[in-house]
Amino acid sequence: MSAVPDLRRAFHDLEAWLEKSPEGTTGEIARGVHAMTPRPRPRHAAAEGALWAELRSRYGRTDGSAPPEWYFALEAELRHEPSFSRLVPDVAGWRRSTTGWPDPDVTPVELMPEWVAEVLSPSTSAFDRGHKSGAYGAMGISWLWLLDPDRLTVEVFENVRGQMVLRSTWNDTQAIVTEPFAATPIPVRSLF
Repeated sequence: MSAVPDLRRAFHDLEAWLEKSPEGTTGEIARGVHAMTPRPRPRHAAAEGALWAELRSRYGRTDGSAPPEWYFALEAELRHEPSFSRLVPDVAGWRRSTTGWPDPDVTPVELMPEWVAEVLSPSTSAFDRGHKSGAYGAMGISWLWLLDPDRLTVEVFENVRGQMVLRSTWNDTQAIVTEPFAATPIPVRSLF
């Protein structure tokens, strides 16, 4: 008997449990590890929105003659059965020329984004830096940004053979100039 159907059944059982997460929480699965976190505090949500607005204004719009290169979404649910993961990044970005765009009317999304960002909070930091970061690597996501509203920093990680590796850290006196958005500097202060 094959172990694959057993693994699929186990993942589907975890997903069924996830569907029963209490109101006001976000349930996620990162490589088989289930976590429930409270909804974000206002400071967290403001940083999420500021990042989305900065990136959308720079990369998610055009003059109307052609579709933009990037599609950005807040808290899109990602499902990746091979890595036993179902995650909700704070902000996700799909590049038309590399990953393509997801269907905006289907959830969970099974087309992995090229880039994701998490806004750290005291209740999510350990999970975001640990299990969730590892799952993003296994899911094939190329870039992960971790925004810390308390320290006013942005850490940039790149996927290297399935592992998220720290490439740079930016503070509130700097402007982020790094892949995949190196074309236009983003002042860190504008995100917090």
